[in-house]
Amino acid sequence: MEKKPFPAWSWSVEQCLKEYNVKLDKGLSSYQVEKQREKYGWNELSKEKGKPLLRLVLEQFDDMLVKILLVAAYISFILAYMHGSESEESGFEAYVEPFVIVLILVLNAIVGVWQETNAEKALDALKEMQCESGKVLRDGYIVPDLPARELVPGDIVELQVGDKVPADMRIAALKTSTLRLEQSALTGEAMPVLKGTSPIFPEECELQAKENMVFAGTTVVNGSCVCIVVCTGMNTEIGKIQKQIHEVSLEESDTPLKKKLDEFGSRLTTAIGLVCLIVWLINCKNFLSWDMVDGWPANLRFSFEKCTYYFKIAVALAVAAIPEGLPAVITTSLALGTKKMAQKNAIVRKLPSVETLGCTTVICSDKTGTLTTNQMSVAEFFTLGGKTTTSRIFHVEGTTYDPKDGGIVDWTCYNMDANLQVMAEICAVCNDAGIFCDGRLFRATGLPTEAALKVLVEKMGVPDAKMRNEIHDSQLAANYLIDRSTIKLGCWEWRTKRSKRLATLELDTLRKSMSVIVREPTGHNRLLVKVAKEASDMVLADDNFSTIVSAVAEGRSIYNNMKAFIRYMISSNVGEVISIFLTAALGLPECMIPVQLLWVNLVTDGPPATALGFNPPDVGIMRKPPRKSDDTLIDSWVLFRYLTIGSYVGVATVGIFILWYTQASFMGINLVSDGHTLIELSQLRNWGECSTWSNFSVAPYTVGDGHLITFSNPCDYFTIGKVKAMTLSLSVLVAIEMFNSLNALSEDSSLLTLPPWRNPWLLVAMSVSFGLHCLVLYVPFLANMFGVVPLSLNEWFLVILVSIPVILIDETLKFFGRSRRHRVKEKTA
Repeated sequence: MEKKPFPAWSWSVEQCLKEYNVKLDKGLSSYQVEKQREKYGWNELSKEKGKPLLRLVLEQFDDMLVKILLVAAYISFILAYMHGSESEESGFEAYVEPFVIVLILVLNAIVGVWQETNAEKALDALKEMQCESGKVLRDGYIVPDLPARELVPGDIVELQVGDKVPADMRIAALKTSTLRLEQSALTGEAMPVLKGTSPIFPEECELQAKENMVFAGTTVVNGSCVCIVVCTGMNTEIGKIQKQIHEVSLEESDTPLKKKLDEFGSRLTTAIGLVCLIVWLINCKNFLSWDMVDGWPANLRFSFEKCTYYFKIAVALAVAAIPEGLPAVITTSLALGTKKMAQKNAIVRKLPSVETLGCTTVICSDKTGTLTTNQMSVAEFFTLGGKTTTSRIFHVEGTTYDPKDGGIVDWTCYNMDANLQVMAEICAVCNDAGIFCDGRLFRATGLPTEAALKVLVEKMGVPDAKMRNEIHDSQLAANYLIDRSTIKLGCWEWRTKRSKRLATLELDTLRKSMSVIVREPTGHNRLLVKVAKEASDMVLADDNFSTIVSAVAEGRSIYNNMKAFIRYMISSNVGEVISIFLTAALGLPECMIPVQLLWVNLVTDGPPATALGFNPPDVGIMRKPPRKSDDTLIDSWVLFRYLTIGSYVGVATVGIFILWYTQASFMGINLVSDGHTLIELSQLRNWGECSTWSNFSVAPYTVGDGHLITFSNPCDYFTIGKVKAMTLSLSVLVAIEMFNSLNALSEDSSLLTLPPWRNPWLLVAMSVSFGLHCLVLYVPFLANMFGVVPLSLNEWFLVILVSIPVILIDETLKFFGRSRRHRVKEKTA
């Protein structure tokens, strides 16, 4: 059973030793260690049980839009099975639609699970703060590298400069006159904290006040000491933080955008249900009929075949209404946003926080240490002239511990006078810090100020030309070593070899300085004095605060761009719904099938929607007030605009379908060059009654690759024969949505003031989408899978002619929108 720790900071060292029945010069015995481990367990952070993978996966399907797609996939599978049984078809092609729908749901689930597991990485980062081993006294003997996991309360541990503290411990004795620890990870203090051995009163005090305690995960930057382990594992301060993070991760609230999308999903569900109901009511006469006898219905007739056809219409409506690619596009856009922020030194660990930054109204910041990385760098230094008393100021570039990050402005190491030589010598010899490379990040052990001075020594170089070449060669060789964590500091090594360090005089409160006695190459001893001037807290705070402001600006820009592609995708889906609705309402054969709609929603719409995430930010974006978290994603005017655009999409896709069947030409473009048979619009609207028509016949026609479409039954002209008309409708839909992506460059600005080349990625994405569409049309295997055929050049002219008016319509709507806002401003002014 784990025992509750006592307030060691308010007890004397003798009381703490007595509590554990241990002596400072002997340590615990092996028997005592076993007993303590039975009480307290291992010194490690417990692995909190996360959600099981199966539960995470199932949660991704607990969404209304996903449930609609699941029902659509189930209905599509049943219909495919029944159709295959009736027509004796088998194989993959019969099940393309349900397979693609399920595949989309699986991909969305993978994206969702990936986002959920990101929260666990914060806990893993805490575990990286734990020490791996320590110098421990047991049974009267020093164990130099005891695994930190094996520490128990009562252990005697020795700490030195650069050591990471393995557990929460009470300082028993100092081995140097001063002891400082860097504990910003726990308290946010920018400066290393001075520690001592005296008891602290009262018992209830803040973490910062416990000056006789060292905490797990912090680092010794100056001095050495002997400590008594007090708390291990989850009882340490790091352990308490892990518990809090785990609790927060379980109670995480939705972001404003997530709430808006959920609200949109519930409204879309209602809309889909209403549209399906209206379609069924309009077409119920086609599969359900009866005679009226004495005022009552009789002789009820039901067509199962036609009923299943309208089930397919319902599936198509569900697929058309739901923007399946939206989750993937949002995730991609947020990931691109985090990359932009990383370039501005703002590292984002959770993707949704990028969007939330756009709602930021107040920034609450703690002390400087919580906003910085505790990396110091020399910005400038000054010395007196070599032969005069005139001061000289040298500016230094670079902000990290990387010696190659920047240099000294207008510097030449050939002309280093005596004053500069002494300064470089002081910075090199009066220095206990170390530099190492952790992956691509340069880090320091010891005091950050001393590490910055050591980097300055490397930037100053050495006056000896021969030695300079040797240092350069050794640094080049170090780049090819397997152990890339070791940093070759050639200039520092050269100076420390010339001036060998003999002794150190600790920091004196009267002298306000630290001194080092060195032996020069001549054999004489000399006293070097270093006076440390810490970097300004205000400079560090300003630098990092501006980074936060940049992150907020980027968050606003990303949110605006997400609004652009959300509106783009939703307007596209509105167009698809209207297209399916018009087809059903007019009684026409379906002009697009679900698998084609899925292809458009996911593949051809995906690249332009993602590219809209690269839209340049609006001018003066930070001069605008922050948006409210409850602001609507789509207001009434924007909704009207995209209903108008959607209506045109529906009319254009259905219109070109009707044109192919009923017209010989359109605006000078010949539509019957392939030899297909023209029919009346009334015949097209009543195609289900084809079997009752007398003397109805159709001629075979050719498609783009010379393939001949023939019909054993004339009524197949409305099923098999519609493949060309369906391809034209699909191509018009793709083309309109490409042009519509240009409209989404800005909510209000005209393409004349914000031309497409302002976002070259969008032009590339449009080319990719058109290329993918052509791939489907001209690769036979894909053409058969998606039920399309190649188009001729004349037919492509027709597609572009029908599609391009969408730009003119939206430009007109934008003009009215700008005029409307201008009038509102004049009234309020």
